[in-house]
Amino acid sequence: MFIDAQKNKYSNELKYFLLLKLIYPSGKTRLNDVDLSFIEFITNIKDRKTSKKYLEFLQSIGWVKFNNKTKHFILVSFDKIRVENDWKVRLAFPINFSNYYKIKAVTGAVIYGYLHKDFWRKVKRDKSVQLKGSTYNFVSPKFNYKQQLAPVSVIGVEQIFDIPIATASRLKNFAFKENFIQLKKNYSETPIHKTMAALYCKYNNLNPNIVFHNGNYHLQLIDTVYPLFYFSKRSSVET
Repeated sequence: MFIDAQKNKYSNELKYFLLLKLIYPSGKTRLNDVDLSFIEFITNIKDRKTSKKYLEFLQSIGWVKFNNKTKHFILVSFDKIRVENDWKVRLAFPINFSNYYKIKAVTGAVIYGYLHKDFWRKVKRDKSVQLKGSTYNFVSPKFNYKQQLAPVSVIGVEQIFDIPIATASRLKNFAFKENFIQLKKNYSETPIHKTMAALYCKYNNLNPNIVFHNGNYHLQLIDTVYPLFYFSKRSSVET
């Protein structure tokens, strides 16, 4: 849900929907003037037009329905939304009043937390994975993968989720600042000559990620991350 909202530019509408789900756990509400005024106050929405725009969008994608007989707005369940959108993944990020509005940070946490989990799943399957000169080995079934760093490239995020590299980098930083993920910047151990390194990258079709670090130029390597949260799991759903 968060990834789809990021890709299709409806993060503000998603934030509005999450708040409705938190305020009205029964899944229905009349959304009268008092209700809307309260929501606008806590979300800092300046005018009623914005509220109506968000509601119209949520109705257009089928997440909110209006019952003409009872005059209630019906908030569609998350599992029904999963079925209608054919979203197979059961992993879920816990949302409450303290984080529902941190859309970018949660999106970053979801992306990098999922890819961290997926990376260690592959290591477990293949027993060993080598990436950019670093080797990651499967240790034992009791090995706590959650607290082990995993390399997650912004290029990989672009290829898997169709999210631009610059956006993927910003989402990662948002998640880090909110303490949803731990992040470690990595650099080549040996200092390099800036011009020679740029030529090497050019002729080998590599991204010339050259940075000044600790008094010398180094190649910046893939960041490594691990999540500081636990995914929960939604129940299986039948289509």
